[in-house]
Amino acid sequence: MACSRDGIIKLKDYIESFGINVNIGKNKARGNRGFFIPKHGDIRIDIAKNLSDQRTISTLLHEFSHFIHYSYDKSLNNLDFIFADIDDELEEELISVSVADIPKEFASELIDKKEEVSNSIKLKSRLLKAKYCDFKLSMPFNKLERQLKYPLSYLLKYDRVKVFGAVYSVENLDSYSLTEDEKLYLEIKSKQRMLKRINAKINKINRYYNKSTELFARFIEQYFLNNKETQRLAPKCSNILKEKLKNNEIPMLNEVEKIFNLNNNLI
Repeated sequence: MACSRDGIIKLKDYIESFGINVNIGKNKARGNRGFFIPKHGDIRIDIAKNLSDQRTISTLLHEFSHFIHYSYDKSLNNLDFIFADIDDELEEELISVSVADIPKEFASELIDKKEEVSNSIKLKSRLLKAKYCDFKLSMPFNKLERQLKYPLSYLLKYDRVKVFGAVYSVENLDSYSLTEDEKLYLEIKSKQRMLKRINAKINKINRYYNKSTELFARFIEQYFLNNKETQRLAPKCSNILKEKLKNNEIPMLNEVEKIFNLNNNLI
């Protein structure tokens, strides 16, 4: 534990030598474990409250890696400074390292919910298909849609609407004068909207973790904190970085290597 605190102090002091304002445990880091904020020349790194020493130092290294990337490319999109002409194989290695490091519990709830909603849609669709052979899940089913009267027809597009002070919701379908088929169809439409929202969240997460700057930061973080596993998952990327360090081509990382010293457990 003392070694971790020593590492935190050394890394924090080194980062602050670049004029970066480092805040550890002073705020919620915008809901993340850490946050790198380059704004009008005033660069800040926030590390969230209540993190273990191990998590604090890994997050600090991760956010500093964003700064290193920013120093070479203000757009945070280009990795040519370390991986010139990055190809599919190198990118796959970086993704492998990133995926291995992402805590699975943060997305498991979304994945489980997606499966639950998908299964519910399939079940309800089979019930309608058994009665209406021309029913298709991917197409509006006019036979039932035309039967729905205003304002309940709004529930074809919305889960909840307010019309002249009265609230209509898919959660209260039993309260309205609807046939079982109409209720089933509205439940399917609602579930489809829910599935679309879940997929949008999953896609947003995927886009975030596949950003160049996230791939780089997670690779650097894991290279110094979990070197053997990172070399196994990303041998080519690791060899490239090893050469860069050997030739002092990314000076800020050379100093990081001295702080962490892969053969000496500061962490």
